[in-house]
Amino acid sequence: MRISGYTPARIHATWTPQSENQTSRDFDVWTPVKKERVCQRPRAKERDVPTGFTLLELLVVMAVISILISLLLPAVQRAREAARVAECRNNLRQIGLAMHLEEGLHRRLPASGYMGLDADGFVTPYFSWAVKILPHLEQSNRFGAWDFDKPLNDPANQSVALGVIPVYRCPSDITVGGVGDMSYVVNGGLGWTVSLEGANDCPVGFPLLGPMDLNGNGVGCPLNPAADGSPSDRTLLKSTGVFFLETWQVKNGQPRHHSLSSITDGTSRTILLSENVRTGFDPLNVQATWATPDPLRTSFYLSSDVCRTGSCAGTNVNQDLASDVNGGINRGLSRAEGEAPWPSSYHAGGVNMCLADGSCRFVSQNIAGTVYYAIVTSQGAQLPGPLADKPGSDGEF
Repeated sequence: MRISGYTPARIHATWTPQSENQTSRDFDVWTPVKKERVCQRPRAKERDVPTGFTLLELLVVMAVISILISLLLPAVQRAREAARVAECRNNLRQIGLAMHLEEGLHRRLPASGYMGLDADGFVTPYFSWAVKILPHLEQSNRFGAWDFDKPLNDPANQSVALGVIPVYRCPSDITVGGVGDMSYVVNGGLGWTVSLEGANDCPVGFPLLGPMDLNGNGVGCPLNPAADGSPSDRTLLKSTGVFFLETWQVKNGQPRHHSLSSITDGTSRTILLSENVRTGFDPLNVQATWATPDPLRTSFYLSSDVCRTGSCAGTNVNQDLASDVNGGINRGLSRAEGEAPWPSSYHAGGVNMCLADGSCRFVSQNIAGTVYYAIVTSQGAQLPGPLADKPGSDGEF
C-alpha cells in the first residue's frame, strides 16, 4: 500500500518470542518515509503558453469597434444637425417677433431696403430692414451708433455694419465670414423697382433683370405711369410680396409697404422671412453686410420665369415654375455671393421659414409650384387673371 506523499523504506528487525513455544526470527519491515518536495522547472509546453491577444483576436475586436462607430457617428451628426435646425428656426422666430414689434410701433412693416441720393444726385444705398429692427433684438447700442443721415459707405456706419449679430447667423450656414454675416431674407414677391431709361419705380424680376409687365398689356415702364393703365405694373407689384425698396430722404419718393392687416391672403398663409445663404459678408464687396439694401441680398423672390419673357399675359403665366430647378427652394446653393435671391439653406431637404403670423416651420424644397407661389404672394386672391392664386393652392405645405 502506498500513502500519498510518502515513499517506502526497508528496516531489518528481530522478533523475540514471548513464550517457550515460539522461536525468534529475523524479518524485514517496510515503513513509510515522507518524501521531500523538490522544486521542478515547468515543462517546455507550459512555459510557451501565450498570455496576450492573438492577431486574429485583435482584428476581430477592431472590426467590431469600427462597426459600432459607423453606426454611432451618423446618429450623432443627425442629432447635431437637428439642434442646428432648431437654433436656426429660433433665430427666425426672434426676427419675426421683432418685425411684429416694429409694425406695431409704426403701423407698417419696414422696407426691404432704403436708397437715397448722394451729393451729386446718384442713387446710393443707405440701410436695410435689418437695421430698422435692431432695437427689438436687444441691439439698441448698434442702432444708436447708426447715422441715418449718412449712407451705408460712411466709415462710422460701415464699422457698425461689420459687426456680428448672432441672431442674424444660422449655425448651418457655412458661407458666413465672421463679419457682417446674414443668413435671413424677407419676402420680396415677384421683384423690386429700379430706374429705367428715365422712368422711376419700374418693377424688374430675377433672373430676367429686366422690366416685368405684370398686367400683361405690353407696356413696359412708361415715363408717365398713367400710360400703363389700371391696375398698373407698379400697383400689382405690391400684391405679389411683402417687402419692397423705398427711397430715403428723397422728395416725391414712391412709398410701397404693407402692414400686417393689409396682407389679405392671411398672415398664416403668407411668408414673412426665410433662410438664404450668401446674403451677408462678401470678401469681394466691402459694402455687402447685413445692413446693405441691395435687393439681391435683402430679399428672396419668385422666379421671373413664372411670366415668360417678363410678360404676365394669358398663357405666358405658369405658376408651377415658381418651384423648379431655376428658381425654387435650395436652387441658389451653387450660385455666387449676392446672385442667389431664392430661399436656400444647408439643411437637408428644405429651409426654415417664418410666416406673417409669427409661426415658423420647415418647408420642403419639393413643395408644389402653385402652393409656393400662393404662400409668397400677400394679396394673391386680388391679382388679376393668370396671376391670381390657383384654386386649391392653399393646401398644406
